[in-house]
Amino acid sequence: MAGKGNPAKTAENRYKTKRREMGWSREAAAFELHMSDDKLERIENGKQRPTPKDVLDMSDAYNSPELCNYFCNKDCEIGRHYVPEVPDSELPDIILRLLSSVNDFSDMEKQLIRITADGIIDPEEIPDLVKVQHTLEQLSIMIEALQLRIEKKIDEGEIDESAYKEEFDRLGKLF
Repeated sequence: MAGKGNPAKTAENRYKTKRREMGWSREAAAFELHMSDDKLERIENGKQRPTPKDVLDMSDAYNSPELCNYFCNKDCEIGRHYVPEVPDSELPDIILRLLSSVNDFSDMEKQLIRITADGIIDPEEIPDLVKVQHTLEQLSIMIEALQLRIEKKIDEGEIDESAYKEEFDRLGKLF
């Protein structure tokens, strides 16, 4: 059943779409994923929810880190409440939207300080607080979209994985 009960069940769910984009038959994908053809068919036809490990395996095999966000946002009970859907956008679009969100928040810093400085949120401050929160949520989504795009570029070999990890680890030690 499509909808809230079983979001994975659609005429063409993302797991099937990504496999087809790879040009793989179901049998070839099942072999790569170390899963039975029947299980993959049930997942792709929405008759069985994939496990987190299934999704991680598909994400790696199909070079589609966005499948993890899709799973958390659509197929996980907790994620449906707490994980926003992250768009699978190209890098320039992500950067422009990220910078727009950063600029929007920069304009709201003083407003946020004013709202929260006394530790009390008065009813007349709620609209401003919600606007700030919405802007921060958009910023968070764009940061996650950037991370997914970087992972994809690493998987595609466009970014040197070892150099990236080395630099990431070096910066991590500074904080």
